[in-house]
Amino acid sequence: MSISDTLLPQPPRPPRAWKAVLHHSLTDPSPAGVLNRSLVILALFTVSTAWVSDLYFWPDEHWQVLEFMGFKLGITPASELPWEFASRVRSWMQPFLYWLIAKPLLAAGLTDMFQVVFVLRLATGALSFTAIAAFARLFQSDLTRTDEKFAFARMLPFMGFLPYLAVRTASETAAMAFFTLGLVVAVKAARVGAWRSMAGAGALCALAFETRFQSALLTGGLLVWLILVMRARKELLGAFVAGGLAVVAAALVIDRWGYGVWTFPVWNYFDIVLWQGLAARASGAQPFFAFFYLLPANIFAPIAAFALIALIVACLRNPTHYVTWPVALFFLAHCFLFAHKEERFLFPLAILATAFPVLAFSPAPERAFAFFGKAWSWRKSILAQFVGWSAAAAMLFCAIYPFGIRPHMPMAKYLYRHFPAGISAYTFEDAVFLTYPLYRPPHYASARLTGIGELTARLADGPVYLFAETPTLAPGLLPAGVKAEILYSEFPFAMDPKLAPSGTNWMCTYAYLRQHSFVHPPRLAWMTLYKLTRGGANTAQPSPCLPKWNVAL
Repeated sequence: MSISDTLLPQPPRPPRAWKAVLHHSLTDPSPAGVLNRSLVILALFTVSTAWVSDLYFWPDEHWQVLEFMGFKLGITPASELPWEFASRVRSWMQPFLYWLIAKPLLAAGLTDMFQVVFVLRLATGALSFTAIAAFARLFQSDLTRTDEKFAFARMLPFMGFLPYLAVRTASETAAMAFFTLGLVVAVKAARVGAWRSMAGAGALCALAFETRFQSALLTGGLLVWLILVMRARKELLGAFVAGGLAVVAAALVIDRWGYGVWTFPVWNYFDIVLWQGLAARASGAQPFFAFFYLLPANIFAPIAAFALIALIVACLRNPTHYVTWPVALFFLAHCFLFAHKEERFLFPLAILATAFPVLAFSPAPERAFAFFGKAWSWRKSILAQFVGWSAAAAMLFCAIYPFGIRPHMPMAKYLYRHFPAGISAYTFEDAVFLTYPLYRPPHYASARLTGIGELTARLADGPVYLFAETPTLAPGLLPAGVKAEILYSEFPFAMDPKLAPSGTNWMCTYAYLRQHSFVHPPRLAWMTLYKLTRGGANTAQPSPCLPKWNVAL
């Protein structure tokens, strides 16, 4: 090429492959393009939620998973593990999978366990997001109407509970992800007759079972659908069962590694928890309709209530759909066969729940009970927008703030990082804050004070660190001339003299509802650490009320 040639206008260079893919993904107006953009939104919120969500939704996701892993890492002593360890009623599959990630991180020098657990939440989120994307693409491709495809893709980000549940280190989340992937693989394999893929589907469903035994109901529903609706060949069903049995056999070895003896946790669980009724005796029994008031008792209330209604209608209108059989069996068994009920028991259905609105209210002629399809035109109504945007707002909140009610992980994190050599602290509460073995600093101690006299005596030796469950202190709790300084509070506005009392007021409201209403919200507390010193005015805000948690639920 001559110099003169370089001065001539040159044809534009073709865009690089990744730029073309990105441009197409951002501008593709098709239902698949809209779905891809919705998945990107969910992916971003999942990563953000994994970063901030130190708190757990229910104690089991910490004590029965992370502390089990901590035991094998040499951090958590066996004496501090929950009763399930001694009774051998929990599978070691999920703690083992986390151990495979955490052990190399510790060996590489990442010793901050909060950072290690963040990696575990991120890995859990990646698995869950893979399941969400796989199911969404399968389900959308099976829809026959263009308006259904667009509606499903556009509604997906408004299922705001997905990122929060996707990063939980809970057995419910692991079961949700593994089973959903197993269902997707099984449906595809049954359609093309791929026995190797069907064996993989069985293995995934077995992983769901080994992380949460109740997932057997989901797998049972899928098997019934494969036999009665798909009429899958015997070799495909055999491959499914063989893949599942291979994982169950591997789980026996993993349980031997975890407990140190050969045992069969699923039998122990069935015998102790279900047959002997330990769960119902320890936590109470609820009526068959309990999920209708338990599940909406959180910040995702509108979308949770809508999903429950859509679940029932979707199953009635789609008796041959692959979503219906697992969901119906799982839901009905939890309503009528299990006496004790908690909202988290339905979390394994979270990804499948994204299909409920379309299956329930689409006017497609192939769906039964056509009169339900009249509600399809309401999807753009003010009520529908309220439900969707309230879920999106809750999703945003959980992605930027470490939301949780029962646990005190933010306080544990503060102690872990600000008192690495340990701390001795006291409280007037009924129970002392023992923090968590996985995150406990060395030389940590917490004790209950018997009264103001003991506090006065300890103040003579220097500052005293005091725990309270409220961002305010009860009037008359401290001796005269004692300064109370808030070092840290889980209530984000504890330092504001006007807003701090509102946190205590909310606790009192929750306590009242817990005692006198049918809603029974979970116990609310914001652990606060005060530094008490002599020779100063008390700067802590007085409590406007005292929450009474008399009812144990």
